[in-house]
Amino acid sequence: MNLSQPIDNSGRQIRNILIGFAAILILYILKMTANIMIPLVIALFIFIVVNPVLSRLDKMRIPSFLSMLITLILVVAVFFLFVYIFFVMVNMLLQTDTGLPAYAVRVQQLDRQLSAFIAPYLDEDPVTFSILAYLDINWYGVAMSSLTSISSKFISIISDAMLVLLYLLFMILERQTILPKLMAALPRGKVQRVSQMIARMNRQTAKYTFLKLIISVITGILFYFAAVITGLDFALVWGVLAVILNFIPTIGSIICTAGTIVMALIQFAPDWSNVIYVTVLMIGIEMVVGNIIDPKLQGVQLNISPLVILVALAVWGYIWGLAGMFLAVPLTSIIQIVCANIPTLRPIAILLSEGRYYRRDFDKKRKKRNAPVHEADDIELPDEMGQDR
Repeated sequence: MNLSQPIDNSGRQIRNILIGFAAILILYILKMTANIMIPLVIALFIFIVVNPVLSRLDKMRIPSFLSMLITLILVVAVFFLFVYIFFVMVNMLLQTDTGLPAYAVRVQQLDRQLSAFIAPYLDEDPVTFSILAYLDINWYGVAMSSLTSISSKFISIISDAMLVLLYLLFMILERQTILPKLMAALPRGKVQRVSQMIARMNRQTAKYTFLKLIISVITGILFYFAAVITGLDFALVWGVLAVILNFIPTIGSIICTAGTIVMALIQFAPDWSNVIYVTVLMIGIEMVVGNIIDPKLQGVQLNISPLVILVALAVWGYIWGLAGMFLAVPLTSIIQIVCANIPTLRPIAILLSEGRYYRRDFDKKRKKRNAPVHEADDIELPDEMGQDR
């Protein structure tokens, strides 16, 4: 009688339960320490992006102090450019004559028109029925309070940015010693594997962030010119929002496109021709960028399931709010690479993957052996998922 199999299964189940509890505990700790961890993680991602610049400056034999100073100046310049554009946008929206206050009357007119059209279908009085009143949302008050609260948080934004820059400074100062210290701290048998895993994470994260920035800037420029061509107000706002929201996969582009369409309704209705122009242009831009430009620039995409990306957006958004949604994809990619290189966590990496490699091999073996669907053979983990061999 062989008792080793039940014992092994029991031990595996206990181990899986402990891994689940550990994951939940880690996520809870990350949520509780968000004020500390978010600036640190943002600084880490900025460091990953600028590290190739530092390496290139080192190859040009530029002194390390000067290369560090050049890199920090570039980062600070980009940050203050973003802050300047951001507050120009907020000031533009708060203007009494041309900003949101000027659209309050237009929204009320549009509400009356739509309410009169919908009221007969809801058995309501077309004279007294109002969609805005029915929804019970003070959109104008919410929008104005949000804009003013953002302006009042300027000091908080600057302090968080200074903390990020401080973290980044010390990461740059220790960039030549971080990896050697980590390798010295690991057992000899793990050094090569961990080194390859870190190199893959660094390469994949840097590539994703850099190319995503290029794609986002292209999207923002196209949105800006589309708004200018169609006469849509706040063209700068839509361009900048397109750049920012494009970093949130799927959801960000939907929000930005829907926002421009709603703005076109408020501004142009009942001139439906302009509304149609804006709708076709904005949706067309997202289709072209998402289906042509993005695949061309990115090449091999991150091997992460679209469903997993949506779940990651929800999870990281719950843990770290808006910052978590921006960081969701690269963080999930890092988790996948780590799991792929740890035999115990390898099934998690498989579940996070897109699955096309497994489907291809699975179909080949099914055709070859004519096996039922539930009798799949073991399939090797593809290199694209992050496991170095």
